[in-house]
Amino acid sequence: MKSKTHRRELDASALENSELAELRKRVATLEKRERTREQVRGVLTRIASLAEEDPSPIVEIELNGADAADAYVTYRNRAARDLYPNLDALGINHPLLSNLHSLTMDVNAEIGDSITREIEVDDLTYTQRIIVTLDEQRINRVITVYSMDVTAERAAQSGLKAATREAELLAEENALLAEVGRIITSSLEIDDVYDGFARAVRRLIPFDRIAISLIDMDAQIFWNEYVFGVEAPGREKGLRIPLLGTMLGAAIEERDAVIFQGDLIALRRQYPMMVRSGLKSVIATPILFANDVLGVLHMRSLDADAYSEHHRDLIRKVSDQIAPAIANSQLYAQHTASEEEAKKLAGQNAVIAEIGRIISSSLEIEEVYSGFAEQTRSLVPFDRISINLIHAETEKFVIADVVGAHVDGRTVGNTAPLAGTFTNEVRSKRRAVVFHPKSVEHALATYPGLLPEMNTGLKSFLSVPLTYKGEVIGVLNFRSFVPDAYDATDLQVAELISAQIAGAIANSQMHAATIEADIALQQKAEELERSNAELEQFAYIASHDLQEPLRVIAGYVNLLEERYTSQLDREAHEFIAFAVDAVHRMRTLITDILSYSTVDSKGNPFELTDCNKALEEATADLEIAIAESGAKIHSDSLPTVMGDPVQISHLLENLISNAIKFRKDDEIPKIRVSCNRADDDWRFSVADNGIGIRPRYQDRIFGMFKRAHKRSKYAGTGIGLALCLKIVERHGGRIWVDSEANEGSTFYFTIPTTQEAVR
Repeated sequence: MKSKTHRRELDASALENSELAELRKRVATLEKRERTREQVRGVLTRIASLAEEDPSPIVEIELNGADAADAYVTYRNRAARDLYPNLDALGINHPLLSNLHSLTMDVNAEIGDSITREIEVDDLTYTQRIIVTLDEQRINRVITVYSMDVTAERAAQSGLKAATREAELLAEENALLAEVGRIITSSLEIDDVYDGFARAVRRLIPFDRIAISLIDMDAQIFWNEYVFGVEAPGREKGLRIPLLGTMLGAAIEERDAVIFQGDLIALRRQYPMMVRSGLKSVIATPILFANDVLGVLHMRSLDADAYSEHHRDLIRKVSDQIAPAIANSQLYAQHTASEEEAKKLAGQNAVIAEIGRIISSSLEIEEVYSGFAEQTRSLVPFDRISINLIHAETEKFVIADVVGAHVDGRTVGNTAPLAGTFTNEVRSKRRAVVFHPKSVEHALATYPGLLPEMNTGLKSFLSVPLTYKGEVIGVLNFRSFVPDAYDATDLQVAELISAQIAGAIANSQMHAATIEADIALQQKAEELERSNAELEQFAYIASHDLQEPLRVIAGYVNLLEERYTSQLDREAHEFIAFAVDAVHRMRTLITDILSYSTVDSKGNPFELTDCNKALEEATADLEIAIAESGAKIHSDSLPTVMGDPVQISHLLENLISNAIKFRKDDEIPKIRVSCNRADDDWRFSVADNGIGIRPRYQDRIFGMFKRAHKRSKYAGTGIGLALCLKIVERHGGRIWVDSEANEGSTFYFTIPTTQEAVR
């Protein structure tokens, strides 16, 4: 009896221990489940934080039905809240979301379908990727908008291209102008050089007739000193013609370059002396020297509307080049009776020609100042020579160059007010001025700004305006310790020299401004390139880091299915299957994004690539898909190109894979790969007999996440063709498709035959 009682006690104790163990096991399971929930929450929180830190502003719009008034707009990250500060008030009416409702109304969207557009708001340019998702009833839509400000990038690209071209044109024009200056100053016998001058000018300004007409302002007549080109009756060389009623008279009156073209009948009414020569366009500019009109340089064309504002600027420069030579040749002609004077003038002209060569030899004006000063010394005596550049907007001048005696407060880079200075006097009179003060008191009473130079002991002052396009841009100064050092001849020569240097200084200022703008734009372009590289790296890291939480989610979902399969109903198993499928699709999407984001950064160096071998590797990777579909792939002999062999194989693999995927249900896929040479490109084609693509989808299929067919029937992420586009662009080519619905598709892409494109 006692034994039975003892046995009952043992059985009760064992039962109690068994129940306790079961309870402990349940508690452990519950604790483990709670830890799983916490880990999943952590993963989801990490995914959310990635979106929060994404530099692209993300906004989500829920549209119920077709009524935009029912839209519900939500910020998805910090960047969105910064870019859309008043989104709560405006909703879908925010300027950055304009036309969004109608733009997405007709989209037959699947998950991941997107539209890309560029939009301008308040002088800023944004690119937007708009992803549209429909619910199962295809009524309600969720629109996710990613925006990026590309204003600076667009401006930098445009500005850099324009600045580079402008600098090239300026350098080319300066070289031609230097050649014009060299030709026109190569001889005192001006007739000997006119033909060479005309040929050089024609490379700058088109014409069918060119003439240099000299003027007698007192008699109000002109005559053609030089003529070349189409004949014009009544305008033969040497014939004296009244100025009244002529276009030349109008140019002299304007004292600037003028253009006459367009309505010839109206022009003849306005200028009754106009001859009937068949010439339809005229450009003319006065030849000015020392503020006097020596003549008119004019060109004519048989073409209507032949001349532009740019030609006006060029003819002004040519006129500035020729004016000193004409003036000097006239001086030479006046003194030919004196052999000694002729020799002097010949030497003077040679020096002036050398000065012209020096100042036209470089756009960097500092490089030529010293050589210019040494040449000038042989023509005009000085103990100090300087160049003052005028800043009209501040009414000050800055000293750009000095050679000779030192003056306190008047060294290179010093600025001073124009008021009360000798520089301002010359600027106002617009002609050379000589000043020989009788005393210090006389000098200070006339020009107080001369005090620093008077204190140095300088006693004679000659200054000449530097005039460009009718504006005094600076003053060339000669100074001497000798009293009464300068006479009328020195003044004339100084004017010749100033006429030579003025254009070079103006060109150097424009060149410096262009260089500064070019440097600034280059720096901006480099900053944008760094920014793009950082964004690409961000995409790579973000996509790479997303793999780990996906593995965690997949692992726990599989554990749920394995451990609790008997406790789950059919609907729960379906939910688990949906989750597993979503994880697989997400992993595929991340892998494709990684491939896309590393096309440039992780690509191999270009090498000679046998495209036949690349095709073999592509079909080997597709062996299972080819076998299952029964696809027949034919290829012509393909060329060897310069490229990345891995990427070219991947490109062919994607195109062939698409041809197999989008096949007709009742036909075996037939695919042909071929290539031919077109100009400087190899043009490849991949043709199939598949379901084809409607024309309205053909422009969008190369975009990220864009599809022409439903994902429910044709699996994929919508990145394949975008990846193909990026690979082709890296190789310096282009890609496009030719297709009709149910008629198959042919994808074309090109690779340059000589690869100097992107590496």
